[in-house]
Amino acid sequence: MKFEYSPYIAVQVKNYDKAVDFYQRVLGMEFVEKEGNDTYLQSGPINFCIENAPQGAHSVVFFEYKVFNVNEARKLLEREGCIVTEIYNEKSMMFIDPYGMRFHVWEEGAF
Repeated sequence: MKFEYSPYIAVQVKNYDKAVDFYQRVLGMEFVEKEGNDTYLQSGPINFCIENAPQGAHSVVFFEYKVFNVNEARKLLEREGCIVTEIYNEKSMMFIDPYGMRFHVWEEGAF
């Protein structure tokens, strides 16, 4: 099973509009595009997806990985102690590993 870094770092934030403003104005991230509740920014070669977190949620940073088959990836990850924390659709799901890192695994065509 090959996990390909997507190359995005996703950040779920409270106070979405203020966070996006801060990342651009203070940290100098460049605006790329806005899709629904997500704003895509860039800083050098690194891409960021700023997501509007559910009300009351704390900010969460997670990595994103693209795989050829998300169901095969799920089986492997669960055997290794990972837990599915959210299923967006049959080709896109969020995991937490046994050490606390959160990551999104998705298959081409998931969106």
